[in-house]
Amino acid sequence: MSLRIVPSEDRPTDAKNTNFGPAAPSAPGLIDTLRTGKPPISISSKVNDIHPLENRLKNWDATQRQTQLETYRRLFGAAAPIKRELELDIVKKTDFRPEILGNGAIPSPGQDILLSRETTVEWEDIYGDFDDSRPTDFHTEMEKQMGI
Repeated sequence: MSLRIVPSEDRPTDAKNTNFGPAAPSAPGLIDTLRTGKPPISISSKVNDIHPLENRLKNWDATQRQTQLETYRRLFGAAAPIKRELELDIVKKTDFRPEILGNGAIPSPGQDILLSRETTVEWEDIYGDFDDSRPTDFHTEMEKQMGI
């Protein structure tokens, strides 16, 4: 594993018709639009209209996380990144977020600490998902979670 700072460019240079959907059983070279329920796509729009920087920006957070875990492994041994990933899984599974604080799109403070983002303020931290529906009150939500 390398200590890569910038994500690698894995932009597709060639395209097959079946790269963008499941192939039809009767015609393996065509996308099965009847079973997926999606309309036919233009392959040239999937390959040619992508800016070279767009793919790197999509993979930025994952690359930074892998670099951080590799650094922890080199400094503290193999147990440190394993422990962090296990703690992150536990926090994601057991973290209770009241509905009034958001629907879960915003990471919890525990996730922010484990991902080393506790000192950053992002767009989602302030302007999360706003919907017009009124959230349930805290007591109703706790009753629903506890099965009362």
